[in-house]
Amino acid sequence: MKKGYSALSWILFVVALVIALFFAAPFVYMLLMSLMKDSNAIMQYPPKLYSGAFYWSNYVEAWKAIDFGKKALNTLFLTLAQMAIGITCSLLIAYGFSRFRSKWSNPLFMVLLSTMMIPWVVTMIPAYAEYEKLNWIGTYLPLIIPWIGGSAFNVFMIRQFMEGVPKELDEAAEIDGCNSLQILFHVILPEMKPILATLAVFSFINGWSDYLGPSIYLQTSSDLWNLSLGMEQFFSSTGGANWAYVMAASVMFSIPMVLVIAVSQKAFVRGIATTGIK
Repeated sequence: MKKGYSALSWILFVVALVIALFFAAPFVYMLLMSLMKDSNAIMQYPPKLYSGAFYWSNYVEAWKAIDFGKKALNTLFLTLAQMAIGITCSLLIAYGFSRFRSKWSNPLFMVLLSTMMIPWVVTMIPAYAEYEKLNWIGTYLPLIIPWIGGSAFNVFMIRQFMEGVPKELDEAAEIDGCNSLQILFHVILPEMKPILATLAVFSFINGWSDYLGPSIYLQTSSDLWNLSLGMEQFFSSTGGANWAYVMAASVMFSIPMVLVIAVSQKAFVRGIATTGIK
């Protein structure tokens, strides 16, 4: 049995390694293309992965051409604002659904979840018209303020995780004189770290890579452009893209997301695995 288990482990390891290499191949190819001298090397067949030297200057040129530093700061501010507001408000909403029950709790929760089935494009034009009336176009407000209402996905994930936190802890805290907010932040919140880390990863990736929202609301304010919008404008304005610069910019754009996932991997996996377990 020991030998059979060992053989099965090796087979699973090899399968996992092949899958990992398959998904890593595009990123490795992008990295190699970013160091090529000839910008058209990406079009060659069979692919040429090395041009005799690594041209790290491609990263410097891409950084200057896109004004990468300023747009990265804009992206970071926008992403962190969305994360902080969205997760905090979703936590408060989920706490209400989990701990303050009434005959309307489940129907209202179903209504909240049903909003996840409404495509974003359906509300795009009415939302734009509303923000234009408020003179918010050309500012970050349309991309940040709606997060005050939380996210249906975040609320669902937090509520499911919160259901697994024993209510006896709430009762013990009440006996000690804690009010509802003190129970949330001092008793329940410390138990929520895995799911909050998971949602923080999702929120960071979505905010960092968001293109559609900024392209609608920030087109007229180039000083506020995020990286996605700045990179797209750089690629389209040059007519014939320098693919070495494009790949270099794409590598730099991807690094923060890779680092966030790497740093929070344990909490991320634990949060996904334990959501909904009571």
